[in-house]
Parts: sequence; C-alpha cells; structure tokens
Amino acid sequence: MQLNNLKLSGYNKVFIIWLITVLIFISVKQLCAEETASHVMDEIVVTSTNKSKMIDIPASISVITAEELSEMGAKNIVEAISKIPGVDNVSAKDSAISIRGTKSSMAGGPVILIDGVPQKIGDYRYDEFSFIPVSQIERIEVLRSAGIAYGPGAARGVINVITKKGKTGVFNGDVSVSYGSWNTHNEYAGFSGSVNRWDYFVNTANYSTDGYEEEEEDRISALVKVGYNLSDQTRIGIRGNYITHDQITVDGFSKFEWQKENYRRDIHFPRSETDPTLIWHNSKDQDIATAAFEFSHKGNGLFIDSNISWTGYEEDYRRSYALYTSPTSVYHDDKEQDTYTATLSGGYDFNIGAISYTPSIGLNFEDIEFSNFRIYPYDPAKDTDSSIFDFEERQYGVFWDNDLVLSEHWGLKIGGRVDRVEIDFKDRVPNKVDESNTMYSWLIAPSYRFSEKATVYISAGRNYWFPTPRYYAWAAESGGDLNRPEDLKPEKSLTYEIGYRNMLHKTININLTTYFTEYNDKFSTVYNPPATTSYGQKNVGEAEARGIELEVDGRLCRYFGYRLAGTYQKIEWKSGQMVVYDHPSNDRVFRDLDGYRVDHVPEYSGLVGLDFYPFEGLKLGVDVNYTGSQYVDYLNRIKYSSKTTCDANISYKVNNWKIWVLGKNIFDRKIEYVSNTTGRLTGADGEPRNYYYIQDGAYVEAGISVGF
Repeated sequence: MQLNNLKLSGYNKVFIIWLITVLIFISVKQLCAEETASHVMDEIVVTSTNKSKMIDIPASISVITAEELSEMGAKNIVEAISKIPGVDNVSAKDSAISIRGTKSSMAGGPVILIDGVPQKIGDYRYDEFSFIPVSQIERIEVLRSAGIAYGPGAARGVINVITKKGKTGVFNGDVSVSYGSWNTHNEYAGFSGSVNRWDYFVNTANYSTDGYEEEEEDRISALVKVGYNLSDQTRIGIRGNYITHDQITVDGFSKFEWQKENYRRDIHFPRSETDPTLIWHNSKDQDIATAAFEFSHKGNGLFIDSNISWTGYEEDYRRSYALYTSPTSVYHDDKEQDTYTATLSGGYDFNIGAISYTPSIGLNFEDIEFSNFRIYPYDPAKDTDSSIFDFEERQYGVFWDNDLVLSEHWGLKIGGRVDRVEIDFKDRVPNKVDESNTMYSWLIAPSYRFSEKATVYISAGRNYWFPTPRYYAWAAESGGDLNRPEDLKPEKSLTYEIGYRNMLHKTININLTTYFTEYNDKFSTVYNPPATTSYGQKNVGEAEARGIELEVDGRLCRYFGYRLAGTYQKIEWKSGQMVVYDHPSNDRVFRDLDGYRVDHVPEYSGLVGLDFYPFEGLKLGVDVNYTGSQYVDYLNRIKYSSKTTCDANISYKVNNWKIWVLGKNIFDRKIEYVSNTTGRLTGADGEPRNYYYIQDGAYVEAGISVGF
C-alpha cells in the first residue's frame, strides 16, 4: 500500500535536480576560477582518539561549523545534522536521530557528547540534545563509523557538540534576535575574550514558539566557560551550563487518518468521527545542569585530554492525553538523574625518520543514578509499585589505539577497547535486576595518502549498543518468561568500510564512503499473540546493512558555491520473528522477518544546495532536500512515499551587522512520521490503521544580529 503518491517519482525528481545542478556547475565554472578560503576538511577534529585533520582520519565523519549553522538558520541541532548523508531525522515527538538506519524503537540512537561529556539522559535515553542553543556551538562532529573512543553506543554513531570558547587576545560580543512563524522568537547574547592567561565565554539564550501544531515550547539557557592557560600548550578550564526546557506535545499516539486530514494543526482533537470527546495534550518540564573540569596539553610529542563532570537532570512528565476520555489512566512521572563521569586519554607522537607512530590510551568511568516516581492524580488508589523504581548504571572502559604512518603515504590505525557495564534495577513490587556485561571492541584501518589533500582507507571494526534503562524496566515489569531482564544482551555490529576524501581543488571537495555492517541481537518490540500488550523490547534477530554516502562541495568563485549530498542505504533482517497483523484477516500471527527491509529507513536521500554571492556581503541560498520512500511495517506492506522540500535564505552583512530572512519547507509539503510497524488494519479487509506524527509545515523567519 502506497501512502501519499506523487505524480513525479522520487527517482525522476532526484535525476532532474542533479542534472540542473551539473549544468549550473559547468556553466559557472567557465565564468570564474578564483580560489577561496580553506575547506572544512582542513579542520582539526577531536572526535577521535587523538586530534587530527578531518581529511586524515580513516573514518566516515562530517563537520558542521558555527558559520554553517548560522547560514542555514537551523533552529536546533536535529535540523542541521539531518542534512548529513546517512543521518535521518526519525523524530515523532521527541528528538530522534538515526545514523545508517540503526535506531531501535523507544530508545536513543547515537552517543551524544557535549564537549566530550556523554549525555545519557532519562530512562528512555532519547536524543535529548535539540534544546542546546545553536548560538553556543562552535561546531558539530558526526562520526558515522564505529569508533572505539566512546564505548557502548558508538555502534550507532557519535555526535560531538563542541561549544565555543574565548580566543586569546580578542574580545568579541554578539547579540541576535529573530521572529518567525507560529510566534517563534529566538534571542541570544554573548561575549568572549581573554585577560592575560585567562579566557572566557558567556552566552545566554531564550527560545519560544507556539509550534506548528500549537505545541508550545520554551527554553532558557546559560553557558559559562572559563579557562586558564598555563602555557601555549596547556590549559585548564571549567564549564557550567543550565537549561530549563518546557514543552507541551500532541498525544503520544498522535492522529489517525481522519484526524490528520481534519485537525492537522490542532493539539486537541476529537477522538473519532462519532465521538467528539477531546484528546488532550502531554507535557514535560526539564531542568538540566552541568559542571565540568577540563585539562588539556598538546606538546611537541605528548598530548593529554581529561575531564571530570556532573550532570543533574529533573523532569516532570504529565501524560494527560486521556484527560477526558479515560481520566483514571492519566499519570505524572517525576524523574531525577545524577550522572558522574571521568575521562583521561593521552599519547605521544614518535617520529623516527620517515616513520611516525602515535600510541594512545584512554580510561573512562560513568555512574548514572536514576529514579522514577509515578502518581495517578484521578485514581490515587491505583497500584504504582512497578512504576516507582531506582536504576543505577556503572560503566568502566579502557582503550588502546595506535596510529602508524610510513613514508608520509601509508598509514595504519589499529586499536581495541574493553567495557564493563553493571546494571542495578529495583522497583516496589519488588522486581530486581542485577546484571553485568563485558564488551570487547576493536578497529583496524589501513590507509593510503596520495597527497596532503587526498586519502583513501579501508576499515573493519566491532562495536556495541547497550540497552537503555527503560528496556530493563519493561522486562522486569511485564516481560514474563518471554522477555526476562537477564536475557537482554547488547547489540553487536561488525562494520567494513571503504572511504575516499579528496580536496581536488578549493572548488571541489569529495567525501565518499561505502560500508557493510552485520548486526547481531538486534532489538525490537515483542508481543505474545493473541494479546495486544507489549512485553517490552528484546533481542529478536540479525540484520545486514549496506550503503553509500557522498558529500561534494566547493566555492567555484566569489559569486557561486554549492553543496551536494547523497545517501543510499539498505538494511534487511536476516533472522528473527515478530508478531504482526495478517492481511487481510487482521489476525495477529507470528511471521519470519528474513529478507524484509528494516522499517523507517529510506533507501535514497539527498541534498542539492546552491549559494549565490552577487556582491560583497549579500548571500542567497537554496537547498532542495529529498527523502526517498520507506516501509512503515515489518513485512513491507505499507510504504510512505518520497518527499522533496525546499529551503531558502537571504542574508546581508555590513560591518558588524547581519540581517536575514529564511524559509523552511517553503512550498509547505505535508510531512509526517508514520507509525504502524505491525501492519494493523482498521478491520478485516480494511485499510492500514496508521498513526501520524505531524511534522512542521512552512516556516519563515527574519532576524538581525550585531557583533562588537
């Protein structure tokens, strides 16, 4: 079954877009040939075991700079990184990023870091990082390959958000305000600089919106960073930030077809065509505070990086969607979490003639203490023993990495890592879980450097993704013999990769990767027919993924620049069984998953971006974004069609002032996240009973900023 059919197929659209781009490229190339500023692949990347230029790292990695964030007008991090090949925004109502189609249901995806500090927030471990103001970000590094530097979870990729800091000898300040659709306004102010050996950065930001679906969101944040430079090579610093984030969202089960068509932008809507009782909204208030101490040293040979941090998290979650349909099921969750981390890594650069050898070692420790307390305000006598629980997770890790370069051309990166995770869970039933797992990761990546501007590599690596606290809670509360907590195992991935990077010229830069990954013990939701109740998430089978990721960009001359990105990804089940709805009977049955595509993974996606600079200070940009069709259910019977959206912006800089107008999805394409993994129908011989999570429509914004 095809949803939202288009008159022009996705493949034809992609071909036409790329053809137009190539013609523009050829035409403009004839008109101008002057060189421009250095490229992002020249930048030093820290999302590795030792700091290296991006072009030299034998891994699939992309970088988005502060300037690029500003130019694209990203409201949050998810908007920005979803333009990177292999990165998909799979958000329903919570921020959710999938790298290479690896995200499981009801759980976070990649490892999220802020200045190297892991952000493992809440029992679901959703990707709670969209609330970070883009004004505080120096750059975002996205590692798609399986790396060994960041332990369990890196099998699903790594996103390292690096915040700004003061520059030696320079005082900078900036103020910005903007206003856009849905009563959206964003204000920030900051300053940075240095005094003698001290550097500092201070930023405050306020963001508020009524939302496309009347989903109100308010965020206030403050970040302070202070550092003392013992020398040009050694720095100690402290970082503190605080974020308060309040949000109301449409019912977690969202809208069926009739509600989508008639109440698309309403946060409250009738239960059905025959029942006018209103479905209400859910809400959550979050407070996040972080304090970190950092030490770094980069000498002629020796380098050291370390940090110690504490993150406090509080959330008041009110699940009130059934306030008028079934008030006794309304509940409030009070969640608290304290996270303590410590990391230490270092190494030494040995240079012996034409041979360069850099060994690195690292240690890390995490202690996460989480508690959940639930009440039913309209049914105070309801049993909550299984929903009031404490959870503690301790993770210990050590890695050893080796970089070897021979004759300035041949390179070899080889390393290993050992992680141990200990889990303690207890509720009031009492259900208890006391589990531990030891995981062994490794990586080997030979490379050949044609020149300072071109590298090719191959790699193979083993890594893991560790189940979230919520997986253990579900298994303890309702898993029974079908899904016992002690049977949960980490997902394992084995990835083979070939990569090629070449800065052929400052007018054309290429980043190309192809990969193949085997997944063992892949997680998914488990049911026991004929019941419709979920028994939680468990390891259900094996899968294989293959893909190609391409980035090409450049500035042909002072008048014209471009960005091209394309992704092909295919991930299939190789074993496992799942309870689904049979068609057309709508009965619940077991089915083998072998050979079926993993749901919600678009096979093709791409971006064409064109930038024009008619005269100094003025920039006009257009992005055409394409997301291919994808299957909605396990057995690939329901397909959501491809979507093409267009973004545009115009900005003008004069002295320290900048003004801009930008538009997102300017042709107001209707986009939804569709949920119906089991393929449920409205009844025997019926239509798919899909849930639709409405995404944003057309958005227009105007803003002004000044630096001093």
